[in-house]
Amino acid sequence: MVNDYIEKLQTNFLKEKVDIEKEINDLELHLKENKELIEKFNENENSNLPSFSPQEQNTGKKKKVRELKEETKSIKEKIRKKKDKNRECLLLIQELNEVNKFLENAMMKQAFVDIVDETHRLTILKTQENERQRISRELHDSTIQNLTSLVYKVELCIKLLEIDPIQCKLELSTMGKMLRDIINDTRQIIYNLHPMSFDDIGLEETIRKALDNLENAEAKKVDFAVLGKPYEINPVIGITILRIVQEACSNAIKHANASFIKVTLQYELNKILLVIEDDGSGFDVEHIDTLSKKDNCGFGLSMMRERIYLLSGTINIESKIGKGTIIYVEVPIVE
Repeated sequence: MVNDYIEKLQTNFLKEKVDIEKEINDLELHLKENKELIEKFNENENSNLPSFSPQEQNTGKKKKVRELKEETKSIKEKIRKKKDKNRECLLLIQELNEVNKFLENAMMKQAFVDIVDETHRLTILKTQENERQRISRELHDSTIQNLTSLVYKVELCIKLLEIDPIQCKLELSTMGKMLRDIINDTRQIIYNLHPMSFDDIGLEETIRKALDNLENAEAKKVDFAVLGKPYEINPVIGITILRIVQEACSNAIKHANASFIKVTLQYELNKILLVIEDDGSGFDVEHIDTLSKKDNCGFGLSMMRERIYLLSGTINIESKIGKGTIIYVEVPIVE
């Protein structure tokens, strides 16, 4: 709509400019004719012929010359005004061109923003869906299977209650242990969704606690270091960093069989750097997509990339088969 209006104005000014240039050409042609006439009259006046001409004729020629000079002066003034008007038209046309370019660039930028925004929304939805799938797998692989087993044991205990009370007691004891395991697994799932300690003790201690639990559970050596002076950050950023640490360490142990993991969290002025290094079996970075088809390693790396993308950060993965993996993460901090 705006572009059409600007193009219409441009067309009108271009037409006006063409008309003005034609008028200038006509005036300049008229001016040239007047000059030639004045020169011709002056030549006649300067010759010997006027001495034999009647006085009235000389007076008429002088009057005509004066009229031509006045008209010439008027024509020059008209030409000057027309040229000024022509320059104004030219400037207006140039300004409209600039406005048109600005609008086109703005529209292109808006289109780009719309594309980025659409990609951003899709990434958020994809990340949420991946998170739901992860929770679903955890519930299915542990909680649901254990609860299903408990149902069978309850049915067995009902039958054994009168037939074999001692066996029934043993089964009930086993069920009690399974219930405790289910409670612990459920607590772990809840903790993974949002660690309660994060709100109380902060990011650094929450990571340290998570790594200590991992070290004790997996019997692996995990080293954690904090560089720079810690400062308060948005909880969403903190939770995301924690998720990346958990995912990277879990991948290193489960898929790369790492025996040592080093995690470094570095606070800088406007960003946080995270480095996770392991001595595992490594992998071919160029074929991450194929890894997801073989196991969940590629899936975990994809999740990490999406999380960092949502924070406008960057992630770089260096790995070689048989030589371990290093993950570099940079997250901007905007106050």
